[in-house]
Amino acid sequence: MPGYIHKALIKFQHPHPKQAQHAPATAIPIMYGAKIQEAPKDTSPPLAPAQIKRIQDIVGTLVYYARAVDPTLSATLSSIASRQTKGTQKLEEEVKQLLDYCATHPNSGVRYVASDMILNAHSDASYLSEPDGRSRAGGHFYLSKHNDENFNNGAILTLSTIIKHVMASASEAELAALFYNSKAAVPLRVTLQEMGHPQPPTLITTDNTTAHGLTTKLMTPKAAKSMDMRFHFLKCREAQRQFRYLWRRAHTNRADYHTKKHPKKHYITNRRNYVVDMPRRQ
Repeated sequence: MPGYIHKALIKFQHPHPKQAQHAPATAIPIMYGAKIQEAPKDTSPPLAPAQIKRIQDIVGTLVYYARAVDPTLSATLSSIASRQTKGTQKLEEEVKQLLDYCATHPNSGVRYVASDMILNAHSDASYLSEPDGRSRAGGHFYLSKHNDENFNNGAILTLSTIIKHVMASASEAELAALFYNSKAAVPLRVTLQEMGHPQPPTLITTDNTTAHGLTTKLMTPKAAKSMDMRFHFLKCREAQRQFRYLWRRAHTNRADYHTKKHPKKHYITNRRNYVVDMPRRQ
């Protein structure tokens, strides 16, 4: 979408940053000695209604761009959008950093390569990464080849959403992420089948052994009533051979990028796995 970000920066009168900004958001600092790493509370002063309206306009403009060509913005936009109605000075600083990131990478693109049109997905979650004890689910959906688990392709759908309910553990958050991603995969499977591409059981990869074990019956739950609906849905769909769930190590999970705020080095290293920087239009 050449020129889209350039026009957006002019619209919101945002100057080009003096230094390149390669991180859409700042990572939450580690609280050493704390048993639970929670998102810090925002105690900065509130914004005026006009400033809040500007943030809402920015989110509305960028969310279309993120869904179309730049999924690296998804997690940050979702986090900002969840707090925009009660905007604070800290939130305004986060929006400024996001605009600086867009100005540094103004012409992103998604590269698709030939495949067998087989839907695959990676699922991940971050526990207590959002304010008020909430967690985030992430998903990376792409079209792959038969029997080629390591094949990479441009995303046809990126999921980055705050889990509605408060999760009691990291494993429950991972199970909820599997639930969210499996629901999102159902209409994609139907669409591909109606286009003439028969679908084997969709491969969904997770990096949590407990979520994988509960879903594939490798574990027997003893006190998981709060998870019942989710893992029974997943077990039911696997029994119908709609999905097949795999466990793989965290560093291979492509959905991890969309679940939390990472250090700048992580953004720089992994950005190329999701988007390419197209030549700037003269």
